Amino acid sequence: MKKMFGVSVAVAMLAFASVASADTSSGTLTVTGTVQSSISLTVESAGGTTSGTGTAAATSDLGSISKYGSAPTGFTLARGASNWTISSTVGVQVDKANLTSTDYTLTAQLGSAPASGVAWKLNGSTLSDSAATTLTSTGTYGSTGSYSWDIVVADSAAAAAIDNTINFTATSN
Repeated sequence: MKKMFGVSVAVAMLAFASVASADTSSGTLTVTGTVQSSISLTVESAGGTTSGTGTAAATSDLGSISKYGSAPTGFTLARGASNWTISSTVGVQVDKANLTSTDYTLTAQLGSAPASGVAWKLNGSTLSDSAATTLTSTGTYGSTGSYSWDIVVADSAAAAAIDNTINFTATSN
């Protein structure tokens, strides 16, 4: 019995020795990073045949427009003595993440000079390609702000494309 015990102990020690001498390796992964605050602007709605809503790059197609024709989809048409105006709204939403700001400033600017005899307006302010116009300085995050949009065409304007881009910029306050 003593002999059996001695053999058992010897076998156990050999098994432990082979486990104890097994090769091992270890490593570490050091992770660094910084959470940055951010805001996101999306165009949620606009007059015309609109595509890309819910993104930062929507497109509105007005089709052919004229003083004595029909208003484009989502627009109204007002005829004046020497000009005519198509009117609609533009919906813009700004969201935030990891930011303590309670509101934002929203500006708009045309991407290029407007066609001669054509004025682009948002919230009653005439837009230009040389300076941004403030639409609001107290925008509410997470809700869609609605801004009146007018395109005023003089009767003297040439019959031509009026294509342009409205560039919106949101800045956290």
